[in-house]
Amino acid sequence: MSKKHITIMIISTIPDMFAEHYYFIKHVFPDLKETCLNHGIELDYLDLFYSMSEEEFDTCRSIRRYFTSIDSDRTFYICFRGQKLGCVPTYQDIDKATIQKYPELVDYIGDMSFTELTMVHAINPFEKCEDGETTKLSPVKHSLFYFRDDKYVDELTDSQKEIYTCRPDCDDEFVQDLKLAMAKDFVVNNKREFDELKDNMANINVRKYVGIWDENVDFLDFIKGYTEDYADLKNVSVDELADFYTKLSFKNTQGGFVDFECENKSLKEVMIEDFINELKLEFPENFN
Repeated sequence: MSKKHITIMIISTIPDMFAEHYYFIKHVFPDLKETCLNHGIELDYLDLFYSMSEEEFDTCRSIRRYFTSIDSDRTFYICFRGQKLGCVPTYQDIDKATIQKYPELVDYIGDMSFTELTMVHAINPFEKCEDGETTKLSPVKHSLFYFRDDKYVDELTDSQKEIYTCRPDCDDEFVQDLKLAMAKDFVVNNKREFDELKDNMANINVRKYVGIWDENVDFLDFIKGYTEDYADLKNVSVDELADFYTKLSFKNTQGGFVDFECENKSLKEVMIEDFINELKLEFPENFN
């Protein structure tokens, strides 16, 4: 049995999903990594947002970084989605070199958020053009989507809604809700198509989960904790990461998610079960 190595790509809107990122890195990933090692699989984890440098952010190269990171290991992709659409890039937010590399992007700029664009590139990838040659990429082999239930929204204060729903005055609330629904439909419809294909090499797993809210959580302390743990895990400078999120001017507010449940189980149990099932499909020889 040869040793395998895979990197899990994770994406979500920010900052409303910091709790999920923290939950994954603190509770899910350590147990999952240990289980994988027992089966000869080395597991790594890349937060696409945190992997982006300040220079890439400043020079409008963030979406290229997202795409190239996914392209580097099209085995596992995780996406958390809540009730926030996320930032929709314009032509000013994406540099020319990125469009040249992924020319099909021009049909989506100004219409889809950064998170949605990565969802598309994972499931139904944009063609990649390099050195005059066009490459048609395959879908990520195992895409796992976790959609947060929206029941908590009615209990939020206005300041909390700015973080967790982020409905700007320039966009109609109905339009934002419709776009979120369309993003979920995109995932579900592609899952249905993948499931119907014979000898399909790509799987999509979809779950709906519930967040456990705690009014006593300090939001910026929560971000700080995730930043420190992520920096330690990835052996990168915590100061650089902290400077980066400080530059983004996240607002502080009380309240946040401290735990998650899914289908009468902890989300941790469900996620580990989902991953192991997908790993058995990817590396059956490691689970005999």
